[in-house]
Order: sequence, then structure tokens, then C-alpha cells
Amino acid sequence: MLDLITAHVAVALVCAAVLTYVIPFLVKGYRIRSQLHKLPGPPGHSMLWGHLKIMGEIMQDVPLGVHQHVIPLRMKKKYNIETDYFYIDVWPLMDPLLYIFDPDVAQQVTVDHALPKHPTLTDFLIPLAGPGDMVSSDGSHWKKWRTIMNPGFAASHLMSLVPGIVDDSLVFCEKMAEHAEKGEVFRLEEDATRLTVDIIGKVTLDLKLNTQRRPNEMITAFREQVQLVPNEGIFDPLAMWRPTGIYKRWRNSRIMIAYIGKVLDERFARAGAVDERPGREKKQRKRVIIDLALEAYQSQQAGSETGKGHASRQPPQMDAEFRQAAITQIRTFIFAGHDTTSSTICYALYMLQKNPDCMAQIRKEHDEILGDVEGTPQAIKDDPHVLNKLEYTMCVVRETLRLWPAASATRAGEPGFMIRDPKTGEAYPTEGCLVWVPHYALHRNPAVWGESADQFDPSRFLAQNESQLPENGWRPFEKGQRNCIGQELAILEARIILALTVRSFDFQTAYDCLDELKNDGSHYAKDKRFRKGRQNLDGEEAWPILRGSAKPNQGMPLLDHQGESLEPPN
Repeated sequence: MLDLITAHVAVALVCAAVLTYVIPFLVKGYRIRSQLHKLPGPPGHSMLWGHLKIMGEIMQDVPLGVHQHVIPLRMKKKYNIETDYFYIDVWPLMDPLLYIFDPDVAQQVTVDHALPKHPTLTDFLIPLAGPGDMVSSDGSHWKKWRTIMNPGFAASHLMSLVPGIVDDSLVFCEKMAEHAEKGEVFRLEEDATRLTVDIIGKVTLDLKLNTQRRPNEMITAFREQVQLVPNEGIFDPLAMWRPTGIYKRWRNSRIMIAYIGKVLDERFARAGAVDERPGREKKQRKRVIIDLALEAYQSQQAGSETGKGHASRQPPQMDAEFRQAAITQIRTFIFAGHDTTSSTICYALYMLQKNPDCMAQIRKEHDEILGDVEGTPQAIKDDPHVLNKLEYTMCVVRETLRLWPAASATRAGEPGFMIRDPKTGEAYPTEGCLVWVPHYALHRNPAVWGESADQFDPSRFLAQNESQLPENGWRPFEKGQRNCIGQELAILEARIILALTVRSFDFQTAYDCLDELKNDGSHYAKDKRFRKGRQNLDGEEAWPILRGSAKPNQGMPLLDHQGESLEPPN
């Protein structure tokens, strides 16, 4: 009798599970498959597999570990897809993808009707920044922190940062000279990342981290965290749940929170002490990120005390919720503030090395405007606005960002919101989709940039050619109210670093010398995937991988030469 009752209970539990989970799962799958079967996308959509087999075929044609933002344009070309937007059915691994690399349609989802950020972005950033970061958040929370941080990226303030950026860049030049003197192969991405981390450390924390010359516990934890964030997407959906990764991400987060929290507490106590001194004028307002956050908090607290009708006599105490939010935003800026610039420097030097005519032109501009190499650092410090005269240098930066953007825009589709074909006006749904504007595909789309889309041609951005540029076609920092707050800083850094390096060094890629780097301790050497398969993508050795953002394959191994007439600046 007992066995019979047990069997009935088991059957009931199975039936309940089927009704609760299995049937809704199958119904959802059928709905997705049926809808995407009729929408623009690669041919051969399967009601059983969706586009998973097609995605697998595409991945067989590219190097192992390649950044997924190279996929949409390759898919369009391989399967002769007519539109510059289409759907990919990868359910149940993740939401269906809606790729958009038409600038007009991109405007529809990021500017005309700014779709909210997709939850996958939050999942990606939580290990790096913590909950509530201003990059992936929406609504009042995003608006609050964007308003607080805007003064830190005002043009006038950025010019005041130039002397410090020059000093950090000179350390980078010293390291390049050391590599050249030793005749050693090195990974440029490693040195470029340490440089940009030092710069963003001053911008966010007002600290000289000096990671170019010595380790820093917070940055060491942060950089390991970037490598531990699963970057394989739909091809390794369980990566986030590996026990060793869970522990290391937890440990690194504790280190970062403790380090930044200590700096924040000390800054808060010092600010309070200064304000309480009788007869002393208020300290001149600073615009580093940590001070902007504290100033906003103090203003809020002052308003609260005024509302109570009396001033508090208690020692100032930092609200725990604000403290956690401020630490999150600082972590966000450390990540976002170094990643784009380090990749841009690597790719700019790579493309200039591959295009000697362009290298000659940028060197000529620097000779004419900045004078001799040795005097260039001081010339930039004395007059930071001289950088605005480097028109061709700016074109090199913009063309590099066009061909090698660091990131893309990912948004969440909404019920009832449709994209419209710019030519036919036909409407297509976004509901339930991860709406992805892959900048790499958009920037290399021949339908947007013409037959020279894959060519490195900085002159396309010269003032006399501006009328020929595609409207809304250049968007490495996206457009609209959710554009990148730090884009002007990134471009400023890139111009300074190029001004101090391109006349002092000749760089040569060394992908045939990777054996010399197999024991350098980098994550590239530890990850065996990057030593397998093809090492070339459409003629490029430095194809992008996803490590936080798009980084050059193998960290861009280089040999550095100093010519007889090329000496590092002092």
C-alpha cells in the first residue's frame, strides 16, 4: 500500500513539473520558432534547431575565440541576406538576436526610441562593477549618476588633465625604449592597459597608481576579474557557474571594494574636516570622480538637515547605500575608462605600421605642429589646446575606432515597439529580442561605407571630406543620451599617446614569435584556445577577441625598434 502511495506521489510530482515547467518551455519555444521562421534572417531556419546549426557553421569559418561582433556581417555575406538587420534564433541558449548594422535603424533603437539596456549587460558588469552601475542601468538611477559625473568630463576640465596624461605616457615611452633595447617580443596590450589604468586612476580616485612600474592589489584583482568574466556567450553558457570562477570573482570583488572603500572613507573624512574649520574658505571644487560623488552626497545631506530645521552636531557618517553605489560607479569608470583607449592605441599603431604612407603623414604633422621630438611633451603641457591642431592625428584615431571599435550597443526589445525598414517602411518586432547594434559590422558594412569599408583610410575624416561621410554611420561610442560619457577623454588620451610615440618607435607585429611569450604569465599564454586553429581573419593577424571589450588577438605581440633618427621623448 505504501509503495502504491509513493508511486502516486511521484507521478503527481512529475505531472506538476511537466505542467509548471516543461509545457510552458515548449510553448515558448514554439512561439519563438514560429515567429522567427517568418522574419528576415539566414535561410534554412529550422523549427527544431532554429539557427543554431547555421551559427555553428559560421563559427567554423573564424578563429577560435574571435569576438562575436564579427559574426553578423560575415553571416550577411555568406547567406546573401538582403537587409542590414536580421534575426538569429538561438533559443533556448539565450533570447533571439536582432542584429542591426544599418545606421538609420540603429538610430531608431538608440536615439529616436532609446530601448533599455538588455539584462545580459547587467549580468556581464556585476562582477566588474557591482549592482547598479550607470552603464547598464536605466531610468532615474542612471540619470542621477550621469548628472553627478558629467562635470568630470567637461571639455575645460579634460584640458587640465593633459599634463598628468603626458607624464604617464612618458613612462609608457620609457617602457617601449626598454623593450627596443632588449630586442624582446612583448604584448603591446599589456603595456597599453597599464598606461590607461594609471590615467583613469587619477581621473577617478585622484591617485597615482603607477601600475606601469609596480603591482597594485586593486588593479591586479580588477584585471583578473576581467579575464574571469565569461566571454564565450552562447557557446559556453555554463561558464559563469564553475566553482573556481565563482570563488575568484567573489575574492576579487572583496579586494576592489575594500580598496576603493578605504579611499572613499578617507576622502570623506578629510572633506568633512576641511569644511568644519572655522574661518576657512571652502576648498576649490575638484572634478575627479570620487569628489564629484562625495560632493553630491554632501549636498543631499545638507538639504536633508536643512529640512529638519537644524544642523546636526553628530560627526559626519556616510550612508551605507550611498557608499556601495559610489564604489560601484568608481569600479565602472575604472573598467570603461581604460578598456577602449588601450585597444585603440594597440590598433592605431598596428594600422600605421601596416600603412607606411599614413605613418609618414602623421609624423609629418607632428613635426610641423609639435616641433622636435624631445620638446613635444613640454609643448603639449604648455598648451594642451595644440592637440586640436593635429587634424590628421584625430583622423587616425577616428578611423581606428571605425575599424576596431571596442564595444557594441545591446538593448532589450519592448512589446509593441517595431523597427522600420528605411526604404520600404515595413515594420518588424523587437519584443523578446536582444537588440544588438554591432559597431564592428556597421563600420565595415559596404552598404554604409562603400567598397573601401575594410580599408584603413584616415583621410576620409578630413574636413574637406566630411560631406561624404555616412550620416550616423560612425558610432563607436554610440549616440543619443546614452552615449559614452568618457568618449572625449578616450580620444584625448589617444592623441597624446600617438603624439609621443609614432616618431620615436617603429613597431613590427611578431605573431610568428609567440613561442617566446608562452611563459610570460599572461592570460593569453594560459588560455590554450588562442594557440589553436587559424591565426588569420580576412588577412588580419590582430583579429579581435572578447576580454571585457574587443582586444587584439594574443595581446598584439610586437617587436619595437628605435631608428637612428627616432629617439624617445624626454
